[in-house]
Amino acid sequence: MTEQITIDEQHALKCEYDTKTLHRIHRIQGQLASLEKMIAADEGTCEERVVRARTIEKGMTSLISHLVECYLVNTARYEMDEDPDATTRDLVRIFDLLNH
Repeated sequence: MTEQITIDEQHALKCEYDTKTLHRIHRIQGQLASLEKMIAADEGTCEERVVRARTIEKGMTSLISHLVECYLVNTARYEMDEDPDATTRDLVRIFDLLNH
């Protein structure tokens, strides 16, 4: 008799978000390593270095947005039914972090 493995939809979605999150982190790490090599080799103009640094900054902003989306999709919508006050407090803290 074969055993059937089932993964609930919420778990599958969380795994998909985790995969995408790790991909974003690896891309940022590569961009940081590239900037580090550029500086260590004394290559590129200051403008080129700033452009690379801004690319890293935009990647971080994108990562943060992705993490908030992940929380909303994978956690908040389920916790809202169980404890709306606690979930609302969590959301307030997250938005506070985004604004500081």
